[in-house]
Amino acid sequence: MRCFLKCGVAALVAIGASGAYAADLPSKKAAPAEYVKICSAYGAGYFYIPGTDTCLKIGGYLRAVFEGVSVGNQGTLTPYKAGIASKSAATAATVVSGRSLNATGFNTRVQLTFDARTATAYGTLRSYMALRLHQNDGANILYWTAPNPGVQLKYGFVQWAGLTAGVAESNFDFFADAIGINDMRIPDKTVSQLAYTATFGNGFSATLAVEDGTARQTNSTIPFYTGSTASVTAGGYVGTRQPDVVGTLRYDQSWGAVQVSGLYHNNDAEVSSSIGAAHKDASGWGGKAGLDLKLPQVAPGDELWLEGNWTKGFLKTITQGSPRGWDGQKGWIFPDYDVIIFNNSVKEPTAWNALVAYQHYWSAQWASNIRADYLNVKYPSSVTGNATTPTIATNWNEWRVALGADWIPIKGLDLGLEGIWTRLDQKAPFGFTGVPGLPFKKVTNSYEGLFQVRRDF
Repeated sequence: MRCFLKCGVAALVAIGASGAYAADLPSKKAAPAEYVKICSAYGAGYFYIPGTDTCLKIGGYLRAVFEGVSVGNQGTLTPYKAGIASKSAATAATVVSGRSLNATGFNTRVQLTFDARTATAYGTLRSYMALRLHQNDGANILYWTAPNPGVQLKYGFVQWAGLTAGVAESNFDFFADAIGINDMRIPDKTVSQLAYTATFGNGFSATLAVEDGTARQTNSTIPFYTGSTASVTAGGYVGTRQPDVVGTLRYDQSWGAVQVSGLYHNNDAEVSSSIGAAHKDASGWGGKAGLDLKLPQVAPGDELWLEGNWTKGFLKTITQGSPRGWDGQKGWIFPDYDVIIFNNSVKEPTAWNALVAYQHYWSAQWASNIRADYLNVKYPSSVTGNATTPTIATNWNEWRVALGADWIPIKGLDLGLEGIWTRLDQKAPFGFTGVPGLPFKKVTNSYEGLFQVRRDF
């Protein structure tokens, strides 16, 4: 009995001692969980990057389009050889049977966007990137210059204290195909740039920018014409010597916006890349006026755009690089140039266009739009030629009209249908009537139909 009591007391003492020793040991506390916090300073969808004061929004969209286009026999004149087309058309012409052209196809695009913003003493520091992955199959009426399939950096810029540096929408642009599936003949191009925007209050702002001028050159081949006969030599552009300069004045209000823009572009051409080769340079110009009018009194979301553009020696600013008659053109497609050297004199085409676009919401789930533009391109008379002077380029004009409808069954999902009519009216090189099997027609019409499924997230 005595042993039992002694042993029990000893056990209790040992347990107490071990508890005291354990309490004396340092304990390792679990690290606090670091949760992602919502950032409401810049709107919905932003969150704080853990461990920083930077807000990030990740988004994008996936768009799948089925397209159909009218096709027919097609003829082209080799660039610069159009100058001798009236003398020997067959040697300058390439004819393709409409049976070999794709009339239907698919276009799939994925765009991922990352928008990072940080508050600073000089305003918001913003970094924005939009990465596109793209594939075309069959007919390609959705303009695409990258490899297929391909990846494109659509946007990638930094903004801070009025400064913008990187790849962004050209400061010359305004409507920039804000609605619809396929594009119109209107300035819409993202370019590398360095820009500064000054804001004056009450919605007024002004931007001065230098932008890459090589991204919008119409044709890498430049005709050099000399003599009184059909002697035309192919030349090209010299290396870049100066960027485009763009200036913009803008007024933004709750009812919409007004913008006027101007640009300067340098055209510098040479006969060849040989040392001492002859070269000529000239100035290209552009001007724009645009109006964006929001019409909530008609229906929430309704919007009207009006825009007019003029350029000299810088056609691709308006044409977006698509050929005459847009894609799917039937008949003859003649080349265009920003600059032509004619008997040691620089000749540049002028172009002007006008656009009207309207989007109407019948309800929150149904919308429709109409877009129409007219484009007129004119070359100097010495370039268009006559019976004694070869024709190097020809004048043309084009109507493009689009009708679209959208069903939005749930937020972020758009099922769209669009039809487009394009009417090309162009002149032929002097005396050119076509080739056997493909006569020249002054006016041609083409048609496009598109069905889109788009998910924004």
